[in-house]
Amino acid sequence: MADLGGMADKAKDAAEDHPEKVDQAKDKVKDAVDGNKDDQK
Repeated sequence: MADLGGMADKAKDAAEDHPEKVDQAKDKVKDAVDGNKDDQK
């Protein structure tokens, strides 16, 4: 079984090392959610 704690630690480390990538990912998720809201109208 996967070591989820270890994976979480690696994700945190990557986020700390590359904050610009985190911001880009958040923007993409926001755009996707906003796009889905438009589809539901």
